[in-house]
Amino acid sequence: MKTSTYLAAMARAHVAADPPLSANELAALKYSIVTLSGVGTLLAQSARNPALSGPGLEDVRQTLSRMRVAVATLEQRTHDFAKAALMAWESRFE
Repeated sequence: MKTSTYLAAMARAHVAADPPLSANELAALKYSIVTLSGVGTLLAQSARNPALSGPGLEDVRQTLSRMRVAVATLEQRTHDFAKAALMAWESRFE
């Protein structure tokens, strides 16, 4: 995309209070979803680790479980945002 086209699209979008994402920004957003998914998987595996089954480690297990839920929620919200941005971007510039 040419710089002038990008700037014009951004100016129109900001006037309409609905800024689109460029292809690079959208790719970075999609990559962040993949990264969040990986972090969530690692947290889930860690929380299920049998080495964390002692009475003193139950707090660690619960903390890991809460972190996994938070990462999963963030992943879903980021995914929803990326999907909405992609649909908006495609509908405007096709």
